[in-house]
Amino acid sequence: MMETATKRADDDMSWPEVGRLGLRYLKIPLALLVLEMVYWFLTQPSNTLAVIQTVEAYLWHNLTELIFGPGASEFSTHQGWWTRVDLIHPNFPDGRIALFVGDECAGIHEMLFISTLVMLTDGVPQRLKLRGIAVLCSLVFVLNLMRLTLLYHFARSGCDVNPRGVWCANEMYEFHKMMFEYGFLLILVGMWTAWFYWVGGPKRVREAAESETGGWKISFRQQWKSIHIGLIAVATVLFILAASSWTGDETQSAITEMEDCDSLNEISARCGQAMRNYDDAISTAWSLGTLGMLTIAGTSVNIQRPEKNLESE
Repeated sequence: MMETATKRADDDMSWPEVGRLGLRYLKIPLALLVLEMVYWFLTQPSNTLAVIQTVEAYLWHNLTELIFGPGASEFSTHQGWWTRVDLIHPNFPDGRIALFVGDECAGIHEMLFISTLVMLTDGVPQRLKLRGIAVLCSLVFVLNLMRLTLLYHFARSGCDVNPRGVWCANEMYEFHKMMFEYGFLLILVGMWTAWFYWVGGPKRVREAAESETGGWKISFRQQWKSIHIGLIAVATVLFILAASSWTGDETQSAITEMEDCDSLNEISARCGQAMRNYDDAISTAWSLGTLGMLTIAGTSVNIQRPEKNLESE
């Protein structure tokens, strides 16, 4: 009995080992949290991903007309960019439902999410990770287009029952809300899980854990090459652009107009535009500043992977 108890005690993990194991697997949610924060900062200005949004809107419009017939949608501009798609049908309220592709609708957020999951998966060769990211991001792009195209179906489903009803498009909005809040997240986790098992993830993770000696080493960079100096220069330019956006003429003009509106208690399109211009300028400054800080942090810090135990191989 004493030997059994002693053996069990010896086999138990020590608290430092538990801590290291926890840190090993906590890196994924921590990295995703940092990603969310960075993405939020970068997409604060309106139409940050305008080019991608325009491509998505164009494809969405054409797919809608291809599937539901000519005249089912109308492609136009929103805030100066071709990101607006109006769904057209006599049963819709006013005969149309005006929608547009925003930053969160472009699918980039989801691509970054699943790419982070793949890159942080232990034991999988870099080549397999990059191939997996290419395939999974392509699937996300297609699924996002399918999601947008299905909006017409759900709008018709409700408005055919209650033609031109004020709330007849609720089914469409509920579908959009469900996908935005948790639907796409479940799909992404499912896609990563399928990829993880397809590449033999469980076995690879176990082998990687057994072969590694030591832990990750993070230190400040001691050797600076020309590329690192160049990145610091890029970060400096980003900081200058951020300061220019924060204190530039457009920002000051917007502030002046906002103060004028406040003094006159004016509520008008001019005042609303001034507020939007100010918000965009400040958000742009934050985005550029965040990019600059990330560039400096990524350049200044040197991260070394754990060494592998060659004997175990």
